[in-house]
Amino acid sequence: MSVRFSSNQVVDAGVQGMDNALADAMSWNQKVTSGKQYSKASDNAYAVSRGVRLDFDISRLEMFKTNQNFVMSSHANAQTQMDSMINEMNSLKQLFVQSQSGALNKSNFAALKVQAEQIRDTIKTQMTARDATGNPIFNNEAEINKVQIEPNVMVESGVSFQRAFGTDGNLTYPENSSLYKNINNFVTYLGEMATGTMPSKAATLVSDGLNTSFDQLTMAEQRSGGVAAQVDNARNAMTAFGTQMAASQSALLDTDMAAATASYTRAQTLLNAAQAMFARLQQSNLFSKL
Repeated sequence: MSVRFSSNQVVDAGVQGMDNALADAMSWNQKVTSGKQYSKASDNAYAVSRGVRLDFDISRLEMFKTNQNFVMSSHANAQTQMDSMINEMNSLKQLFVQSQSGALNKSNFAALKVQAEQIRDTIKTQMTARDATGNPIFNNEAEINKVQIEPNVMVESGVSFQRAFGTDGNLTYPENSSLYKNINNFVTYLGEMATGTMPSKAATLVSDGLNTSFDQLTMAEQRSGGVAAQVDNARNAMTAFGTQMAASQSALLDTDMAAATASYTRAQTLLNAAQAMFARLQQSNLFSKL
């Protein structure tokens, strides 16, 4: 029993083979030149949908990085100011120790008062200082927001005025704060001693006020430092996470250049072979007689 093929069948098979080889070669060429494994969702719906999800996650990662940078900058500015104020408070405490010397006269107390006033006014300026963008370094309590620095982790956006300097005062009226009042009580005490007037507040009360404000300021700085450390840890974690997502996205959507180049070369070879075979068929006696 013999099998016969019509000339049309042979021609159709040859044309179909060339079309298939050409389509395959063009597909691999597209992947090589574009660097993308998939050009549309229908190529691989799962891979493309996962790629969209990864893009969304990377966008969230950028949001976390922006928040981290903002919080870090805000707390760094606050810590710089508080560190300076703590040094000033130490100077005030030293002045208080000097004021308790029994050898001081009215002129000595007057000189100490001038120093205390200068420190008080410097601290008042620092309490209402602004950053390079013109925003207050210490915002009022109601203006301190929670900022997300990594998934499910929220931290305070800055240091509130009231947390650092005590209640009652604010950016508009810093002199109403506990810190300013306690320093001013010391200035008043020195002024009264300079004029020989009976102090309106005992020395122990003045000292207690200075210590209380010093402790509150120190605690605010430590709390801010803790937030900064937390942001630093989150930054490291998000950097590692971002590297993993970028690798996942690349593995999922980007072309494996070595494999794609090899496949393109193979498809191109098959196309050339199909074209050569079809050319020979066209030149055979069978087709020349059709």
